[in-house]
Amino acid sequence: MRVYIGIDWSERKHDVVFINEAGAAVVRLTVPHTPEGFLQIEATRQKLGMAQEDCLIGLETAHNLVVDSLWSQGYSNVYVIPPGVVKSVRGRYGQSGARTDQGDAFLLADLLRTDRARLQPWHPDSLPTRQMRAKVSLILHLTRTVVRLSNRLRAILLRYYPAALNVFSHLRTQVALKFIQAYPTPQAAASPTLAEFEAFARRSGYRRLDRLPACFARLQAPQPEPAPETVAVYQEEAPLLAALLLETIQAKKSTQRALKKRLEQHPDHSRHQAEKTPFGSGIAVRLSAESAVDKTCP
Repeated sequence: MRVYIGIDWSERKHDVVFINEAGAAVVRLTVPHTPEGFLQIEATRQKLGMAQEDCLIGLETAHNLVVDSLWSQGYSNVYVIPPGVVKSVRGRYGQSGARTDQGDAFLLADLLRTDRARLQPWHPDSLPTRQMRAKVSLILHLTRTVVRLSNRLRAILLRYYPAALNVFSHLRTQVALKFIQAYPTPQAAASPTLAEFEAFARRSGYRRLDRLPACFARLQAPQPEPAPETVAVYQEEAPLLAALLLETIQAKKSTQRALKKRLEQHPDHSRHQAEKTPFGSGIAVRLSAESAVDKTCP
């Protein structure tokens, strides 16, 4: 005899439904997101007289402490059911579209009962793979943040300070972002001489020194003049965004270096090197795809 357990998780509490092989709910409970709450699930299983190996558990994500607790207690029949699958079968359980947390927990348990042959049991990845997955997820998050900050900063500069967009080759370069912080207004940008501009570029790590006269000429070229009030509105936000964008870009590069190091340290790396197969790029692509699809992955 088996029992199917559906868990609809949230940050503060978890709705749990136990159903039997006939599809009837035998226990419904809501437990807090605490160690005591997690133990209530185990206590309920014991009261039902079910062995752990006869309990099949369905959740929508593996990225929470509930899964860690269940796995540490010896539950090995855990199934992570993708939210897309849950959404596709919701019509079986009603046409109104209304949903409750208890209803979702029942749906997960019953879906596991009826469709288990189409689902894959979940097992935790090795520690190196989990570490790489976290790095990949962070890189994806930082990439999205870079895009958001860049778009916001570009829109603001177009509004009051377009010259800052044209001085260097790209807005996301270190020298361009440091320039906006050092010279946050058109008036400030008009003050440095060529020698001062070149000294600033060298301090900012700019290496194409032969291009600096052309950069300076673009800075000095006539530009539409914004109203003083417009400058006053945006002159504090632009350098703040530039600092945040530069910090985020540097964090992304640092994380990419850390991921590369993790890839080289992975136990499978040497085997793939011997077989001359591209382990690093392959696993990075897989983890990127999984992190992009699983919105609950931190």
